[in-house]
Amino acid sequence: MKERLKALFAYFNRVVEVMKEKLEPLFAYSSQAWKKTDKRFYVYLGVLLLIILLAGVNWFHMILYGAGVTDSSDFVPWGIFIVGFVFFVGASAGATIIGLMIYAFDRTDYKALGIRAIIFGLLSLVAAVLNLLGDVGVPWRTLLIPWVLRNMTSMLIYTTSTYMLFFMLLSAELYFALRIVLGSKAEFDKTMAKWLAIGAVPFALVVLHAPHGALFAVVKAREYWHSALLPAHFAVSALVTGTALMILTTIVTSTVEKRQVVKTDTLVHMGKLLAFFITVNIFFDFFDIFVLKYSEEIEGIEAWELLTSRFSPMFVWNFVGLFGGLFVLLSKKGKTIKGLSVACCLTVTGIIAYRYYLIVVAQIVPLQPGLPHVYYYPTFTEWSISAGIVALILFLYAVLTKLLPMEARDLEGRQVEQ
Repeated sequence: MKERLKALFAYFNRVVEVMKEKLEPLFAYSSQAWKKTDKRFYVYLGVLLLIILLAGVNWFHMILYGAGVTDSSDFVPWGIFIVGFVFFVGASAGATIIGLMIYAFDRTDYKALGIRAIIFGLLSLVAAVLNLLGDVGVPWRTLLIPWVLRNMTSMLIYTTSTYMLFFMLLSAELYFALRIVLGSKAEFDKTMAKWLAIGAVPFALVVLHAPHGALFAVVKAREYWHSALLPAHFAVSALVTGTALMILTTIVTSTVEKRQVVKTDTLVHMGKLLAFFITVNIFFDFFDIFVLKYSEEIEGIEAWELLTSRFSPMFVWNFVGLFGGLFVLLSKKGKTIKGLSVACCLTVTGIIAYRYYLIVVAQIVPLQPGLPHVYYYPTFTEWSISAGIVALILFLYAVLTKLLPMEARDLEGRQVEQ
């Protein structure tokens, strides 16, 4: 028995030594990076931590006293948390376009964004899951899905399983990408990084996010959701969201670090991709509304009246944001950093408006003729928790991009070609 324990202990020590050896370059980089950190970075993290703390207090309050502290109800069970969930899943899926450009189209000018896009995708997926945990009210019960609590006929089992698979896929992609950046010359690492990046795109759009559109589309009782266009619409909206946010993230990073993360030409090329995705998204937006209005179903008429009255600011802003962003991208201003920033902000807010009224309006329409409309307005508790989730993701992104090498560098810290 003693011999076996000694052998097991020796094996464990050997595993630890190998892990330390593998991670030593990463620890060395992180140590150097942290020493060069500006004080303003800590102030930024401190502000984010205060927002996270407030959200944590309100989340605990909601768990303690129940969903009554929100404005959700039996009539409108899905509120701002589901809006955040759908938005962030789309952002996570859309960010995979960066890896596709690097490996499938050989755009080496995108390489500086490769690891950033993976981290962005992982953290967006985390934000989506946190919004789900906030929505269910009892987060530990959600963690039992699909292991203990499951209904194999439910689409929620499918979507829950795909989150886990997508998280593992992105984590594996990040591992191999970091090995390459840290100097690995192994062909296996390069091959894995390439095919994981390429495979992430169809998985994210077809396996992960399009079925979220189907999750809503199969609800026959909700006329506004019951459309075969919705899965494809969700996939395109994901590309719009992910591309716009990656452009904004790159511009902000370049401004903070006072250097060009990528050349302006690369950002302009991303802007052209975004313009194409926006055009397709507008196509789906138009026909969603056209079918809703022209079919003259009772529930559709009710939804149309809500969109053009109570929810008209968001309904209008969806199209203003998308058309405005597209106009800027197609003009001369779309070739400037300022123009790209404006276009992306318009686009992202337009998508947020769409996600909000899509989720809420469909639930407010009465399920039976003669029933009055119901109301839903997010409470301070809901807003604070949502803000805390965003702050947590910003905090983790700032720390991870500080500690992990984003690009291959020499001993003096200069960027080098991979």
